[in-house]
Amino acid sequence: MRLPIALDYRPAVLSGSGIGRAVRELAAALARRDDVAVRLFAHSLAPARQPTPPPTAARFCRLPIPGRALPLLARAGLGADRLVGGARVFHWTDYVHPPVSSARVTLTVHDLAFVRDPRWHGADAARLCERTRAAIAAAAVVVVPSQATADDVRAFAPDVRRLAVIPFGSDHAPTTPLPTGDHVLCLGTIEPRKNHLALLRAWELLPTPRPRLVVVGRAGWECAETVRALRAAAAAGWLTWRPDVSDDELWALLRSARALAFPSLWEGFGFPPLEAMACGVPVVAHDCAPMRELGDGVFAFADAREPAALAAALQRALADAAFRAQATTAGPARAARYRWDACAKAHAALYREVATC
Repeated sequence: MRLPIALDYRPAVLSGSGIGRAVRELAAALARRDDVAVRLFAHSLAPARQPTPPPTAARFCRLPIPGRALPLLARAGLGADRLVGGARVFHWTDYVHPPVSSARVTLTVHDLAFVRDPRWHGADAARLCERTRAAIAAAAVVVVPSQATADDVRAFAPDVRRLAVIPFGSDHAPTTPLPTGDHVLCLGTIEPRKNHLALLRAWELLPTPRPRLVVVGRAGWECAETVRALRAAAAAGWLTWRPDVSDDELWALLRSARALAFPSLWEGFGFPPLEAMACGVPVVAHDCAPMRELGDGVFAFADAREPAALAAALQRALADAAFRAQATTAGPARAARYRWDACAKAHAALYREVATC
């Protein structure tokens, strides 16, 4: 008998990367299984930004219901689990948590960067802490995508009931090789944690001629100085900034990149470096626990807070033939360990356990 479960699918409708990518791919993999009946909670007033259709084997529920109305509906007995036709388990997939009526709750905590350094999220950090602490207390189980995030959750909420590490997959990335272009790609929202300013300073330290730097990411928060620097570099002619690209454009840019620059100071998981690794593209990353967990032995690491160190790692990724050859072979082999079907299988087992406890 299929267990009725529901996911908060709104991130998949509203965003193409990060949490949106994780929710979309997890839902698709769960919908391929025969032991769960998947409902997708997508009620929102916000217009859809992603053209990717939801999986046909799942029940997609989307009405123009404003988020602020959800607590009122829940008090009337119409929690998020009821608004999708009923579910034994409801999966909170983001940092906003629609109230449920009677379903048991599974919570994904993608990262606790706002705890590690509140300055990365500005005025929102305190609110995110309060909201996440309450969600962890309400959840029957907390899922994290990496051991690094599990360690952060245990430090933040020592009384967490149950914690499960389930990595995401990489096999959504198209890996057919493309001819290598003359650009280095950087992917990520323009916000302090992503550390774009250090990358721009490091880039100016590279010897010439150097590849073009292509930055893909929307302006986020606390980013006025970075946006000014990106625009100045674009005006100088050595950088291209694309706030938004389609999936087809993204994969073309990634598969043809000479390297991926990923100077982010902290991650819960790290889709861009995993996707680059799957495509055999060399990766330069900040030396921190999540990136070591993901790509130790494959990535070129540097203290990305130091532009000179970052520039040296970038130069290695661009000019060291042995390192580049290793990235094209060891990278895809390591990325192949991360499969969406395995991710969905682990989640389905967890949902069944939660529903019966």
